[in-house]
Amino acid sequence: MNSPDASAASDKLSVHNYCISFIDLLGQREALRSQGLLPVFKSDDEHQQFIATLRNSIGAILKLQSRAEDMLREGERERPESPFRASLSPERQAVWDEMLRGRVTTQRWSDGLVSFVSLGDPDIKCPLNGVFNIFATAGSLCFMGLASGNPIRGAIDVAWGVELQPGELYGAAVARAYEIESVYAQYPRIVVGPRAIGFLEAHKNNKENDVYSGNNRALAELCLSMLAQDVDGLWILHYLGEEFRQAVTYRHHDEFYSRAWKYVEEQLRMHQKSGSSKLAFRYSHLQDYFAAHKHKSEAQPVDAADAQEVARR
Repeated sequence: MNSPDASAASDKLSVHNYCISFIDLLGQREALRSQGLLPVFKSDDEHQQFIATLRNSIGAILKLQSRAEDMLREGERERPESPFRASLSPERQAVWDEMLRGRVTTQRWSDGLVSFVSLGDPDIKCPLNGVFNIFATAGSLCFMGLASGNPIRGAIDVAWGVELQPGELYGAAVARAYEIESVYAQYPRIVVGPRAIGFLEAHKNNKENDVYSGNNRALAELCLSMLAQDVDGLWILHYLGEEFRQAVTYRHHDEFYSRAWKYVEEQLRMHQKSGSSKLAFRYSHLQDYFAAHKHKSEAQPVDAADAQEVARR
């Protein structure tokens, strides 16, 4: 039987729809496969080997978490330097700031990350800002993971959830995103679930004319433009696409591309040599993806906030 305190606490919980990303750092299970109890070191060499294993595993996780936090701060920061904002009256600047407001929460999950945004937060006029940040961060982490030799895979979807404690999400959103990541993603890519696509389509087709609906509509169109259908029919974040480059990675895209291309080629050769057919096929597909989406360095960068304004016009 539930205690009165527990029943009272559950009555205060607010259930909303959430957009959630589930990111998994690959290779950690294999790296820790032979590990068990903390060993008794018989020599300094054994101790140093253990420290190296620990550093490689934990270091990759910490690097992933740090990158996610940096990009979320970048996505949520105020943008007083925006040329478009500077051209507005003070009253319209206040409206512009409300349109850009977002709130994304990141929850650490063993060797991965869960990031989510409430779609029913009454303080957020344009929830699509948070959704865009989740799309941008997940795609960037996938791209940068390959560039740094720490590949990830992940999933994004929309479903109901409840925060049992601040930053502790429970519900169908977590279960669905985890299922897509663990069952369907399979290799370094971000699979976007059908509910997330349906949510974006609904905002894209929203005909309301108020300024906040217009901003949500523009961001939904931007997120949809950053998707592509993979060979298995699943929709994925197209982080090598021109739309993603323009809105997210333009400052570092060419550097990420060259480093990621080199890593993918190295992994393909390694798995071909070792006879790992499953991984060889996956990296062969990644190689085809990279080969099909080379970019010209003269492409003009577009600031993400300005890209929203362009999409609204």
